[in-house]
Amino acid sequence: MTGGTIPFNYRLLEILMKRFILIIFILHGALFAQSPFSETVDSLILKGIDLTLESRFDSAMAVFLLVYEKTPDHPVGLFYMAATRQSEMMDYETDRYEDEFYQYIDSALVIGKRSLDQGDSSAWTHFYVGSAYSYKGLYQVKAGSYVSGFVSANKGIGHLKKAMKQDSTLYDAYLGVGNYQYWSGRLSKYLRWLPFIRDEREEGIQNVHLAIEKGAFSKWVSINSLAWIEYDREEYAEALHLFRLGLEPYPDSRFFIWGVGSCLFKIKRWRDAIEIYDRLLDSVLKGKIYSGYNEAECRLRLADSYFALGQFPQALQECEKIKSLNVDERTAKRIEDHKKEASKIREKCLEEMERE
Repeated sequence: MTGGTIPFNYRLLEILMKRFILIIFILHGALFAQSPFSETVDSLILKGIDLTLESRFDSAMAVFLLVYEKTPDHPVGLFYMAATRQSEMMDYETDRYEDEFYQYIDSALVIGKRSLDQGDSSAWTHFYVGSAYSYKGLYQVKAGSYVSGFVSANKGIGHLKKAMKQDSTLYDAYLGVGNYQYWSGRLSKYLRWLPFIRDEREEGIQNVHLAIEKGAFSKWVSINSLAWIEYDREEYAEALHLFRLGLEPYPDSRFFIWGVGSCLFKIKRWRDAIEIYDRLLDSVLKGKIYSGYNEAECRLRLADSYFALGQFPQALQECEKIKSLNVDERTAKRIEDHKKEASKIREKCLEEMERE
């Protein structure tokens, strides 16, 4: 992590990133009834969103390329291509597509701002300019560029609020703003020196609830977003219930499965947690892009769970596999804490096995 002068909570930031990715994707549905596009383009957008949430990224990119070809003078296609690449990088814990992401997102902003300069101040234009700024900002923050990242994200929220102001019945749009209010408020203690970062968590929660109650199209992502908020508030049973609801439409989506596993682990349902992390580990190992970080995360949770159940040989095996992971330099730094924790569990396993 670069820019390390700020005592930043990296795991919390990852939650913020992943929640906002789902939010912006689904918010196309928030304006679907007033869509300026043809039925064909709308159908392609919704198909691409589903494919992305199912982690079928290559198929989603092919669909959004068609959207771009059909709407070359609108930011929509380029935005969703950028968003898909960002989702893929988050899912696989990689920066492989960073240059491609910036190319798409900056091109979308050029087209969108040009439309605004030419007098197009429609809710749709503000929505996509705001979404593009938000995505760019969140990626910048994750990369360690905190000031420029939050400046970009704040610009994005400003445009989303303008879209809401033009039509106050677009309740689904309250979701994006509400989540930004909650998570930026959650991080505000680290960023008090930024004047536009305020603690508006309570208002943010209210806006998310409003989206759930009155939103027309964003039911599942609203529930997912509330689940992560409840998880952050340590209301793990409620969060687990919400995550499982999210698996109904997207049963194989890692965006939801990680949440289920995290909750089961927190409430010490060790056997259920093992089942979920085994499932995730299998998905990680078979993925298009290998993620050493995700493998380390799964195996550490498995080691902890096996140890809690008194299954010391199984826990020891997971610790040894973490210790022997052969990863690139960037990932090696990120999993240093995983290896340290695995070493501690390994020592405890050996002590317990000697007593038997």
